[in-house]
This record gives sequence, structure tokens and C-alpha cells, in this order.
Amino acid sequence: MALFLLYGAVNIIAAIVVPSTLVKGGAGATGLVLDPDADAYLAGGKHVLDTLRQTNPKLDTLLVTSMVSMCAQMMAFGILALLVAWFAIRGGQIWGLWAVSGAALAEIPHYAVITTMYSAQGAPVEGGIIGLAPFYVWPVVALALGLVGLRRRNATAMA
Repeated sequence: MALFLLYGAVNIIAAIVVPSTLVKGGAGATGLVLDPDADAYLAGGKHVLDTLRQTNPKLDTLLVTSMVSMCAQMMAFGILALLVAWFAIRGGQIWGLWAVSGAALAEIPHYAVITTMYSAQGAPVEGGIIGLAPFYVWPVVALALGLVGLRRRNATAMA
């Protein structure tokens, strides 16, 4: 359960930090989609993103608000993951394990498309893949540990 609580908390923290950074500093302040290097490559270089607020404020607004809206979804997921972990998984309800794991792993096909599109344009995708890999391994490990824990809990309750 602790891994799912932490997973939810990380999503909530990212959903606060990323948009705050972008709103304050513009599209070049942090990574937008995959990772800063890959994003900068597609934009034409880091200097393009760093100066976008001055050179093309409308495009900067589009990019920043797109990330803010995506982070709104991360916030919703993070809160839901915390609540399901706390109330369902902690209560021994297996559906909670499957729900949070399934929702977390639903990101994989989306990032596969993003990575494929970036790679097709010649962008360096390795950093993004390495950076995101823990977020795909984490829910699988949490699910496995949760299933073992629930099995033990049920076995103890039946004994």
C-alpha cells in the first residue's frame, strides 16, 4: 500500500511543481513532454524554448497551458490513487490494487506513441525512456507486493 500512496503523492507533487515552473519561467523552464533535451530538439534547440515567451508569446502560452491541463489530469489521478490506496487497498479490497495499477500502466501506450513520434523526428529519446521507466516498473512492483500481502492477510484471517 505504501508504494501506491507514494505513487499518488509523486503525481500530486509533479502536478504542482511542473505547471508552477512553466507558468513562471515559460516553455523552456523544464521539460514539456518527454524530457528537456528531446523537447528542445523538436523545438529547434534549447535557446528557442528559452526565448519563446519573448519571441512568440502565443506559442509559449499554448505549450505552457497544454502542460498545465495535462498536470490537472495528473493531480486528479494522484488524488484518486491516494484515496483508493488508503481506503480500498488498506481495507484489503483487491479491486483497489488492480484499479490503481491499471490506471498507472495506462500511460504506457501513450508514451510509446510519443517516443515513436519523437524518434521519427530524430529526437534523442533515451533520456525520456530512462526517466519514465521507474513509473512503469513501480506500479508492477506495487501490484505484486500488494497481491502477496493480500494473500497473506486472507490466509491469516482464515486461520
